Amino acid sequence: MPLNLESKIKESLASQGATFVCFVDLSSLPEAMTLGFPRAILFGIPLTPDYLKKVINTPDYVDIIKRNKTIDSDEFHLTEEKTDAMADLLAADLNAQGWRAFSQSEKNLTNTGLYNIESKRSPLPHKTIARIAGLGRIGKNNLLINDRYGCALSMCSVLTDAPLDTNMLLSLPESASCGSCTICIDACKTGALRGNTWLPDRDRDEIINTQACTTCLLCMVLCPWSIKYMKQKLS
Repeated sequence: MPLNLESKIKESLASQGATFVCFVDLSSLPEAMTLGFPRAILFGIPLTPDYLKKVINTPDYVDIIKRNKTIDSDEFHLTEEKTDAMADLLAADLNAQGWRAFSQSEKNLTNTGLYNIESKRSPLPHKTIARIAGLGRIGKNNLLINDRYGCALSMCSVLTDAPLDTNMLLSLPESASCGSCTICIDACKTGALRGNTWLPDRDRDEIINTQACTTCLLCMVLCPWSIKYMKQKLS
């Protein structure tokens, strides 16, 4: 029996390392965010527990790899590059089949002028799509928190008008359910995290000062959900 379009996409992305693939209805979002595309393909690859452990056990890990100029061999950097390349390839393939498709890779967003370098904003973040797909909540660290992987995920997405069978939650969580936890806020050395819980109508800048953020990764790896994932896999 021939594979349908969704199965072909899932099979292709899985063969490249994707752990999950979602087809998401974007109709609940304004056109300014969706660029006029009705659907998105979101996929991701989790970081390895060993990597999380290394970052946790290496004080000033990011500063060290910057100083030693070894960012190109960093797992997170490599995984981000991989998911971006997968999105570029998928969008090109869909376009070749006659559908409209737009890769939301960092390179493509930058080249098309859709990523604002100064404000560090793009019209439709992957985590916004992930939340609609029911993959998790936005935490006080402004990252997606997934029940299985915590914040240890690298994601990318493709916007398209291809006729995909989408899934969409009818009722979404109103907050990140971080409760009274302040681990990520306490770990942030620059005070970039403001301590506010995510809400649907709350602007990103009320949660994080992106200009002060140094991408030290601590708020990602120290999240209790990330720790839970790491310990389960290492045990």
